[in-house]
Amino acid sequence: MQHLITKIGKGQRGVRDLTWDEGKEAIQLMMEGQATGHQVGAFLMAMRIKLEAVTELAAFTAATRSYIAPLSMPGEMNVVDVPAYGEKHNTIHICLAAAVIAAASGAKVCLHSIEHPSAASDLSRILEELNIPNNLQGHDLISTLKDLGFAYLDLALYHPPLVHFLELREELGAQNLFHQVARLLNPTRAQSQVIGVAHPPYLEKIPEVVTMLGGHRLLVFQGVEGFPELSISTPALMRELRDDRIVPVHLKPQDVRLPLGSFQHMATPQPSSTALLPRQEAQIITKIINQEITSPLRDWALYNAALVIYAAGLAPSIAAGVSLAQHTLESGAAVKKLKALSSVATSPGATARIKKVVHA
Repeated sequence: MQHLITKIGKGQRGVRDLTWDEGKEAIQLMMEGQATGHQVGAFLMAMRIKLEAVTELAAFTAATRSYIAPLSMPGEMNVVDVPAYGEKHNTIHICLAAAVIAAASGAKVCLHSIEHPSAASDLSRILEELNIPNNLQGHDLISTLKDLGFAYLDLALYHPPLVHFLELREELGAQNLFHQVARLLNPTRAQSQVIGVAHPPYLEKIPEVVTMLGGHRLLVFQGVEGFPELSISTPALMRELRDDRIVPVHLKPQDVRLPLGSFQHMATPQPSSTALLPRQEAQIITKIINQEITSPLRDWALYNAALVIYAAGLAPSIAAGVSLAQHTLESGAAVKKLKALSSVATSPGATARIKKVVHA
């Protein structure tokens, strides 16, 4: 580990990228506890400053994947993988409303994230307020995804060693390479991935990494607060990987017949010093689904639902995805989907399965 730290931490003139084998070795040493705490911190911060090269990031992801078997999905299921590893401070979790609308439109959406105890709100607690399962694993998660088109995967239940390194964010004061690995983990090995990043350099790197890892369908863009969410207030810089080609995309709401909004339209409707609680976010999401909100929040949800619908292959373009998402909302299908997802948590059989999984 000392040699690897030296290689990436020599400063601007002496720094060198790790080889594929060295990248995998670094993950192995950290995952298996052979690196000391000081060495882990030094390696992560040195890599944070250097930034991961494409081969390094691919090697880190491949090595991390090797510790946990993927969730085996039926071949006919075209799942869309949606990782959410940012941390919300100023905007609501619109990706959740978008996922429900997309699922009601026929998509299969696997949303995965971790809990953020220090944050006022996170996806896991919002799902709990909505009475949607947030602790499904294995067969239960696959069945829910197959039958209802949406499932949430808590990474702490699927890959505990990885979560340990994500939690170092609190101690180190910054995200580390494992946040990018989590975005690329793709637990179901879904055919399509929708990835939001915080830092522009990853727009160029992630499509190449996905290609190296055997992926063929990807939409990656600079998301709102690093989340897989298109902004309704600014144009999106995006890269689309499709049919082994990487295409740059410049997208704005007007391109898909939606009005341009402002950051305030995405922000939590609270004083700047007060963050929304999970219960309040759950209420907003429910109102969007029930068509009780006609503000730009609804447009924001449609915009992001359309992105997932397009990624799922249910629409030939994001603009066509918006039309399908609008129809889904107006027909009441999204309301039915939200109720069906809630019934999974409240039905006696589902509750027993969830308890069994947690106990195991």
